[in-house]
Amino acid sequence: MATVHAHLDEPLSEATATLRLVAAEQNWSLAEGKSGNGVLVFRRGVSALSWGSEITVRLLEVAPSDTRLEFKTHELWAITDWGRGRRQVGKLLDALGASPD
Repeated sequence: MATVHAHLDEPLSEATATLRLVAAEQNWSLAEGKSGNGVLVFRRGVSALSWGSEITVRLLEVAPSDTRLEFKTHELWAITDWGRGRRQVGKLLDALGASPD
């Protein structure tokens, strides 16, 4: 499990839309039942290389054109992720153009 903080130079509504688009492009599914106001939860299912992963993102508007992001990773069926969660978040941050804190 990893926690990563970052900020994105976009208003909250745009940051939310951008994050949803980028996550979908990287094969993350939105867990709508777990997502809500200011929180998006993305999942990947079990595959030959993974027991399933989940990323919870909290979005907080800190200025009209600046959004703070907090990513928390979780492996669904493993005790540790061996750093994979942090790498997955890094890929999302790179595609978003977000700056890690």
